[in-house]
Amino acid sequence: MKMMNTDPNSYSGENRSLHMKERIGYGVGDFANNMMFAPVNSFFTYFLTNVAGLGAGVVGTMLLISRLLDGVSDLIVGTLMEKIHSKHGKARPWLLWWCVPFAVSLVLMFSAPDFGTTGKVVYAFLTYNLAVTIVYTAINLPFGSLAALMTKNQIERGYLNISKMVFAFGGGMVINAATLPLVKFFGNDSLAWQKTFLIYGAAAIILFLIVFFTTKEAVTETAEEKGTAEKINIKKALISLLKNKYWLQLLGIFFLNSMVNAFIGVNVYYAQYVMDDTSLVGTLSLFQNIASFASFACCTALIRKAGKQKIAVSGVVCSFIGYAMVLLNPTSYAVLYTSAVIKGVGNAALSGVIYGMLADTVEYNDWNSGIRAEGLVFSANSIGAKVGSGIGSALLGWILAAFGFVSSSAVQPESAINGIRVIFLYVPLVVFAVMFVILLFYKLDKEYDGIVKELGERK
Repeated sequence: MKMMNTDPNSYSGENRSLHMKERIGYGVGDFANNMMFAPVNSFFTYFLTNVAGLGAGVVGTMLLISRLLDGVSDLIVGTLMEKIHSKHGKARPWLLWWCVPFAVSLVLMFSAPDFGTTGKVVYAFLTYNLAVTIVYTAINLPFGSLAALMTKNQIERGYLNISKMVFAFGGGMVINAATLPLVKFFGNDSLAWQKTFLIYGAAAIILFLIVFFTTKEAVTETAEEKGTAEKINIKKALISLLKNKYWLQLLGIFFLNSMVNAFIGVNVYYAQYVMDDTSLVGTLSLFQNIASFASFACCTALIRKAGKQKIAVSGVVCSFIGYAMVLLNPTSYAVLYTSAVIKGVGNAALSGVIYGMLADTVEYNDWNSGIRAEGLVFSANSIGAKVGSGIGSALLGWILAAFGFVSSSAVQPESAINGIRVIFLYVPLVVFAVMFVILLFYKLDKEYDGIVKELGERK
């Protein structure tokens, strides 16, 4: 029987410490993910209404249906991860297999061929689901699971998560700052969007290959190593997740956080129709992400002292304050920039620990039910993120339509402007209040060391 290495300072073994090369190599994967995730949240609704010319209500409904389908794809990929094994590991091969389809589907999604109104809707639905439901799931879910497969060292998982989120925010910042200027540079038409995303797709391929070649899977605990040839029973694994209270709590957090992130799509509308300044989209993103970068260093130092749950709660409170202060003067640049900084700090605190919290639920699931299923555990991130993002995007489209938004119009009625203000100012406050309540019930930080010790004794 394979013995677990319990030395947290050892480089080899399941509890190994990681080289900086691995931490950085893993992190760049989320820069690559944001070549698709960030523009879907920030620009896709705008692209469909203002470039493809589709109605906001139609776009909202299409995105909701697609995201519900997307949640099913996470369970399929999570199941396949438990069944398909390669000499390269359980998660890493998926990055190699899917990086090129990722780039191709990204360009197709941000294309607007003139197929007529019905044809455009069908094309948008098919290419969105190809890119997000199939390809993004097939590469993002294994990437997220990789952290739990690289080491069982809880502190190292925290560092991996911070590296991941630093590059995630970097990717988001680049996308939000560069997309509209690049589109303008290439001609500000539908072909310009294709050229822009061709660049993003090529960059994503390179970054995913960096992850593949710089990381190593060391946690190889399988059914065979436990002394039996029995494979993981997927049905039992799914039932075990429903009994994993911390996994369910984090599923809710990922759902709500992705919903509020989807509302970022309103920024381009707010900048154009309320502030009459489209450059504000990139500037706000820059302020927010610089604040996030600066805050990640604090998260690294605080993980050992405060614990991940307290940092997450602080992040949610900080984000709530950042959104609430805009109510003081919704059209003041000073207020908007200050708010972006505060939201950046809050977002960094939550994002800096949330994936590490999810990785810890792998051990809780093993302790609680005797089942380790990293792929299915990390489907919480993917399912919650995609369904939450879908509902957020749908609400964005529906609210715009309900308030009378006119697609492809440079001028909007006052009712539509009011709808944009509602989404920008008020909806996120409700979401963060609910997240705060959920996080108060997360107690795994205090229980984790005892759980890992008991699991070691069982072996």
